[in-house]
Amino acid sequence: MMRPDQIARLQELSEQLADSFIVEAGPAEWPGTGKPPAELSQEERGNAYWCKKNAMATGGVLRYALDLLDKQSSTGPDLGAQEADMDRRIKDAEHRAAKAVERVIGKAKGTPAHGKQPG
Repeated sequence: MMRPDQIARLQELSEQLADSFIVEAGPAEWPGTGKPPAELSQEERGNAYWCKKNAMATGGVLRYALDLLDKQSSTGPDLGAQEADMDRRIKDAEHRAAKAVERVIGKAKGTPAHGKQPG
């Protein structure tokens, strides 16, 4: 669980990363913009490629930061209710599995599932 100050810093970082990503991902910022690919020099092609990769790297860091924030918001007060619901569902599944095992064993022994011998 993250501290409130860490969450606030991560939110600020996400905003900064988003601003950077918007600039870096903009084709107008890439070297050789407006030129047909055949007219780009080798250096312009390489630099444009590097700019695209850099924008993708910034976008990746941004996405990771946003995922962390999303995870923090989903582990708020409702987490206890989610865990309680999951525990209930697990217990229900275990109960159904135990009943199914009883039925199978009962059939193998020739007794009904409720454990009483036939009359």
